[in-house]
Amino acid sequence: MKKRLLKNAMLRKRIWLRKMFLRMNYLFCLLVLGALSVSAEVYSQNGLVSLKMKDVSLVKVFNEITKQTGYDFLYNYDLIQNKGTVDVNAKMVDLKDFLHDLLKGKNLGFEFRDGAIIVRGESVRLDDQKIKSRTIKGIVRDKTTGDPLPGATVKIKGTSVGTATNMEGKFELTVADNFIALEVSFIGYGTVEVTVGKREQLEVLLEAESSKMDEVVVTGVYTRKKESFTGSSQTYKAEELKSVGNQNLIQSLKVLDPAFAVLESNEFGSDPNRLPDLEIRGKSSIVGLKEQFGEDPNQPLFILDGFETTLRTIMDLSMDRIASVTILKDAASTAIYGAKAANGVVVVETKVPQGGRLRLSYNGSFEISFADLTDYNLMNAAEKLEFERLAGNFKSNIADNQELKEVRYNKLLGNVLRGVDTYWLSEPIRTGFNQRHNLYVEGGNEQFRYGFGGSYNKIQGVMKSSTRDIFSGNLDLLYRVGKLTFSNKLSVDVTKHDNPVVPFSEYAHANPYYPKRTADGAVEKWLEYKEDEMSATDASEIVGNPLWNAALNSYDKSEMFGVRNNFNLEYRPFDFLYIRGRFGISKQTTDSERFTSPDATEFDQVELLKKGSYDDMREDDFSYDGDLTLTYGQIFNDAHQINAVLGVSISERKSISKGFSAVGFPEGNFTTPGFSNEYPDNGKPSYGDSKNRSANFYFNGGYSYKNKYLLDANVRMDGTSVFGSNKKFTTTWAVGVAWNIRNEYFIKDNTDIFDMLKVRTSIGNPGNQNFGSYNTITTYQYNNWMQNNFGTGLLVSTFGDPDLQWQKTTDINVGFDLSMWSRFHINFDYFHKNTDPLLASIGISSSVGMSSRLSNIGKQVNKGVSGTIRYAIIYRPQERINWTMSLSFRNVKTYYDKIGRKLNQYNKQNISKNLTRYYDGGSPTALWAVRSAGIDPATGQEIFLTKDGKPTFQHNYDNEVVVGNTNPDVEGVWGNSLYWKGFSLNLHIRYSLGGQKFNNTLYEKVENISVTGLSQNQDKRALYDRWQKPGDKAKFKGISQTDITPISSRFVQDNNYIAIESVRLAYEFPQRWMERIRFSGLTVSAYMNDICRFSTIKDERGISYPFARSVSMSISVNF
Repeated sequence: MKKRLLKNAMLRKRIWLRKMFLRMNYLFCLLVLGALSVSAEVYSQNGLVSLKMKDVSLVKVFNEITKQTGYDFLYNYDLIQNKGTVDVNAKMVDLKDFLHDLLKGKNLGFEFRDGAIIVRGESVRLDDQKIKSRTIKGIVRDKTTGDPLPGATVKIKGTSVGTATNMEGKFELTVADNFIALEVSFIGYGTVEVTVGKREQLEVLLEAESSKMDEVVVTGVYTRKKESFTGSSQTYKAEELKSVGNQNLIQSLKVLDPAFAVLESNEFGSDPNRLPDLEIRGKSSIVGLKEQFGEDPNQPLFILDGFETTLRTIMDLSMDRIASVTILKDAASTAIYGAKAANGVVVVETKVPQGGRLRLSYNGSFEISFADLTDYNLMNAAEKLEFERLAGNFKSNIADNQELKEVRYNKLLGNVLRGVDTYWLSEPIRTGFNQRHNLYVEGGNEQFRYGFGGSYNKIQGVMKSSTRDIFSGNLDLLYRVGKLTFSNKLSVDVTKHDNPVVPFSEYAHANPYYPKRTADGAVEKWLEYKEDEMSATDASEIVGNPLWNAALNSYDKSEMFGVRNNFNLEYRPFDFLYIRGRFGISKQTTDSERFTSPDATEFDQVELLKKGSYDDMREDDFSYDGDLTLTYGQIFNDAHQINAVLGVSISERKSISKGFSAVGFPEGNFTTPGFSNEYPDNGKPSYGDSKNRSANFYFNGGYSYKNKYLLDANVRMDGTSVFGSNKKFTTTWAVGVAWNIRNEYFIKDNTDIFDMLKVRTSIGNPGNQNFGSYNTITTYQYNNWMQNNFGTGLLVSTFGDPDLQWQKTTDINVGFDLSMWSRFHINFDYFHKNTDPLLASIGISSSVGMSSRLSNIGKQVNKGVSGTIRYAIIYRPQERINWTMSLSFRNVKTYYDKIGRKLNQYNKQNISKNLTRYYDGGSPTALWAVRSAGIDPATGQEIFLTKDGKPTFQHNYDNEVVVGNTNPDVEGVWGNSLYWKGFSLNLHIRYSLGGQKFNNTLYEKVENISVTGLSQNQDKRALYDRWQKPGDKAKFKGISQTDITPISSRFVQDNNYIAIESVRLAYEFPQRWMERIRFSGLTVSAYMNDICRFSTIKDERGISYPFARSVSMSISVNF
């Protein structure tokens, strides 16, 4: 009895919840429709029609109404045909009233049911008619897996009357009793015809077609089947992206695509508030000039829902909002973006709301991240003190000073003997607890769909006081009326982040023989101190305590608020033609503040009224984009397929920045600028604004003969304010051809082992506009600090060139796609990119008041190969068992040509600083240095080699040659994906072979240690393997030699490594279990990212911010 009561109570509760959901759904529809000024009554049944037809049958009238309103008609064909012809003349008449007038006097009635209009004889009830109607119910499943297929189309054969399956794959359709069959279709599956007979409950099984055959390429302007596309591209669905990671899109793409590279930042490691450097297929612009241009000239173009966006927006975008990502790589695929596409294009499409009942989905993940310090090899307290002793840090030629130094040594030795051995690296780091949540509600029908949701990402960096909080809300609307489709996507983002005020390097520099705290646990300001820096009676040094600075009320924080709205209007007058207009607008405001307490150790020697500092910066960015496209597609005689896109677009980007700095703060919690004393010396508020505009006209045409011989042609004219006044417009073009060998009769009629066999090639000249505003035109600044009788003067700020040419890249690509037995796949591309002319800042005579200007110089050639090989070792889809292994590879070579000596000022600046040089024939990634033969056993000095190989003790930069290259011979990812009855395991290991690296740790923390550097902790190798006496064979010079060591090949080492980049274990619960608890789907996953790394080089990674490893759990629930 109790069980029955409990069961009844649960049933009543479930019914109540379902009613509440339905009421919420209804209320939301009313609110949104009211906002769109659309009457709920019109939306639900009426609508407006305009018709003028003479002597036509009712069937033709019904078909025209379907085109205008989207409503399908269900009727007895014989009954309607016997009603003769009609004349209609209506203009914007209510649909319900129109049907009353149309059927009046014909003994016919109608009713709205399940998104259709049922026409019946008026004299009898529907259930009593000669031709009765009935309701067919069923479920559509995947034939191999048995999983339900939500969103499958079920319609009456030969008509447009139909419905779609819900999230459980179920459908319900009212049909005439004498109908013949149903047609069931789903994207990626073959269409099935089902003869129903007298059955009222059906189970329909669909078989998946080859995924490669049905894969589509989304360019952001048009969509094309990959089989009929000549360009080099790769599309990844949300499931693939999440199979390797759940942190951000960039992390997933670097694992999945061999052409997409994320350049590791050895300085900032895993800092969540730093943007990575990216490239697709290498570099097309001069390396090292990112700061001068204000933008990265090698960064790809990012498109979000058809509109240009920023890398930061992509990084902050929730993974749960992404539907697919397409990487466009060669000229044929990127040409639609013309002069912005030389570095490749990343097209991101977010999810669109699905129709049907109100659905709620939740995705959440919880992550633990911890610092990776395995590449740090610092001395302990005893080793560091002994190193300083051997280096002569406690010796002096003056007796009094020697005594003082011995006193200091004995004091530090006392610390070591009593067990002081501070591991400073553990102080600024923590275990980061990160969480990501996304909630999305969607629903609607064929005419109107809606979706709204929110996401929250809380990211704790592995350094204390390092956070990034991202709040995001989005509203998606889609409305169809007749041949018109309206859609709108609105996003609102709020981001807050904090940065640590003490960099990680300060902790790495702290010596381990200093205690962190006093005996009573207090943190003192100084680890070691003397009142007078020039004192002759105190050998102590002035060493600040990084823990003191970190504990102050200093801060470095920022807050961003952004709004994006993208509106899309499509009109399809014919099946083969549609017109689309889009308009996007974006507004973003960023406020950044940095305060350094007057108690910080850096202000020790600063006068009282200038201690403490405050910096404030505000940036306002506004942009809009608009385009209008006409798209045509038609097949003639079942053989000739023609596609064409004609379009025009405009855009504007405007940015305003203003800020100020202040100094002089009182001690205490007075951190706002109102407490400051003055501006810094010679300081004043700053202000800057920039604006760039562009207008573009483009055409894309495609031709296919029986889907065997393919041709794509693109031409685009770009105009922008970025380039010289005489070169505002330029034209880019691309041509691609391909041969689908699989579709040839001699293949198709003789074997079915090929799912795809296509060879393709393309050529084009995309351009590059990533050079910032005003870099190419002459700009001035006011000379308001030297007034004269003529008023305020002007000074030249930058020299422009009205004839400055656009940077373009001639891009040639040859590749093939092979897929066999549905289990073996190869994708291969060879590319050759010639950027001519290059844009670079060259030196000019300082007598003109400027030291450099932007100019066209020489060219840069970039060539290489990339590809992926995949093979399903175990392939038993009927048993839901699959093990696929993949190997991606990439090799890129780059060199300069015809640049002469125009970049010589950079070569001079880089001498003794780094190994990058700019010479004809030289590579941007080459390492230039004087060769070394090692340490001379007899003298302990380094032996250098001249260009012709002669040994010498004299180092001369004129003997520099190429001693290595940071670009590896081959790099890629080895992947494994195992699926077994709902379980899945994904493992991806990155490898890099054949590259070299300048080991900065060896150069700065092992040998080239100055007297000042002795006060900082160093690498253990500085104490060992050092030359001490004649005859010693050592890698490094004597410890006591503290003179500057010049850069040589001795510090260049092979940089081969493998890293476990991604591990994922997941389980998708069976659908039959989900039905019992009223869930549509449930998946749980566990991830490990960047969990370990093995390298042939020991070099400190993450200087100012350490790298991180992470472990996470995620859950995805659909209600």
